[in-house]
Amino acid sequence: MFKITMLVKKKAELSQQEFLAHWAAHSAKVLQYQSVLHIRRYAKTLPLDAASQQATQRHTQAFRFDAMGELWDDSREDFAAARTTPEGAAALAELRADEVRFVDMAQSVMWLGEEECVIG
Repeated sequence: MFKITMLVKKKAELSQQEFLAHWAAHSAKVLQYQSVLHIRRYAKTLPLDAASQQATQRHTQAFRFDAMGELWDDSREDFAAARTTPEGAAALAELRADEVRFVDMAQSVMWLGEEECVIG
């Protein structure tokens, strides 16, 4: 499956509660455009607070983002095709305009890739 993964930094002026409220409203908009954008799956992950983190015995950097969002399409071709229609372009324009209200795009990370399921 084709996948978009985004590590999200909220706008600095927003509290975590405000950020989550914006993201919940944004998620409702994404659901409205599920068929237009050929979205197969959508998931959000919020990190645990530092005190709740368990030791992993791995020496990695701390997660410095406020959340992670993931969107799946059946294929790269479906992803691309959805963006060539007038409806798809309009949906993306609305979603992007909404995202900049609560996401610090310059501090967030997004990448596209092919997911290879190993278990599940």
